[in-house]
Amino acid sequence: MTLQCVGVGLAGASIATFDSLAEGDLGVSFVDGGITFFGLDDRASVGDVPFACERADGTLSSSGFSAPNALGFGGWAPGPFAAFSQCGSFSFTNGTVQTFGSIDVFEWMSPAGNTIWLEAYRNGVLVNSTGAVIPGNFEINHWTLSVSGVPFDTLRINGTGPTDRGIFIGLVDNVTIAPAPAGVAVGLLALVGLRRRR
Repeated sequence: MTLQCVGVGLAGASIATFDSLAEGDLGVSFVDGGITFFGLDDRASVGDVPFACERADGTLSSSGFSAPNALGFGGWAPGPFAAFSQCGSFSFTNGTVQTFGSIDVFEWMSPAGNTIWLEAYRNGVLVNSTGAVIPGNFEINHWTLSVSGVPFDTLRINGTGPTDRGIFIGLVDNVTIAPAPAGVAVGLLALVGLRRRR
């Protein structure tokens, strides 16, 4: 399952691909491409959980993956075959107010019916969000989640749902925060397995 945003120019964007990082522990907060990642909660551990740079070019091959690395949660599998790990939520920001954000999410073997949200916040208030419902099809599922058109200062990936405290098992890649690119509109999104929440 794939959701793609096409035809966008991203002048002035902060982009994190994790490809310049060494595989391994990244700590509970780190910066890549001008974006700070923090507040990882796996909903099983006490306190913040460390992020991990996960080499994934032996596992992921879709257009939403920039080889060789992706971002994992709490642990990693050395070498090119990736470990998908448990995530409840985490936040990220480039320290400015922007109007476009996107992230590629890869999910596998997560609880069916839970939802993975990309949420946009301004001064701690939720101002925009978009989400993908986990199908429970025992395949690696990929979504490009994006928000645009409303100013925000922080983005958050947040799992919700009725099973296992709303968690998902996954990896993420290609995180972008930018001014809204010319031509971004609802018509550019192939709305596959997507629903919107206000």
